[in-house]
Amino acid sequence: MNETPCSEEYPYKAKLAIKGICFNYVIELVDGGPISDLVENEWTDEMSGKVYNNVFRLSNYCDFPPDIEEGEEFYFDIINVPTDNLCMVCMAYRPTPEKAIDINVCE
Repeated sequence: MNETPCSEEYPYKAKLAIKGICFNYVIELVDGGPISDLVENEWTDEMSGKVYNNVFRLSNYCDFPPDIEEGEEFYFDIINVPTDNLCMVCMAYRPTPEKAIDINVCE
């Protein structure tokens, strides 16, 4: 990932905190503008008991780059118009935050 253009054009930096089964992804905001109304200020993962801050559930999971692994950081922008998820996904459940955001990841 070429971070120079990404950090200039994509205002938020995040980390894939949990890469759960069936696209149950939890994104942790690392740096960026004030979007506290869009993220969970504090969320506890029911499976591990770990507490996360400033997290959200990935809403447009079909568009998320598959090569980003758990723990990796990336830059993104918020998509204001929700997108349709037109990919196949299994129905297994893994706890995620209630708040969800559609994002565009800098690749």
